[in-house]
Amino acid sequence: MGMVVLDNEYLIGKIVEVNYLSARVLLLSDLNSKIPVSIEPGDIQSILSGTGKDYGIIQYQKQEYIIEENSVVYTSGAGGLFKSGIPVGKTETINSPLIENEKISINERVNFFSDFSQLRFVKILSYTSEKTK
Repeated sequence: MGMVVLDNEYLIGKIVEVNYLSARVLLLSDLNSKIPVSIEPGDIQSILSGTGKDYGIIQYQKQEYIIEENSVVYTSGAGGLFKSGIPVGKTETINSPLIENEKISINERVNFFSDFSQLRFVKILSYTSEKTK
């Protein structure tokens, strides 16, 4: 449980259930997926939320940052969920109209490096925290 699932070197999810002959993976694109990430350049700390589609959305920034187009998103290591520095995807700014008015909402979309619909083989890794003496 909790082991990291990679497609080559790119993060795709984590193990959430283990059975005798199989395991269930929560993909980053899943609506229930929320992971701490770091956006480079700028070392912007945020949360990446799954959308149920082939991309994620950046949410919950501490401050309002301007995120550049095509910034690379990595795991941040916060909360001990994942080792820091695992590549996830690239940002894309999207404009989406709000319900029944003319205001525009700007969201940061993350296009994942891996195509989750084309996975055949994955790597499953376990990281342990290093203790300092």
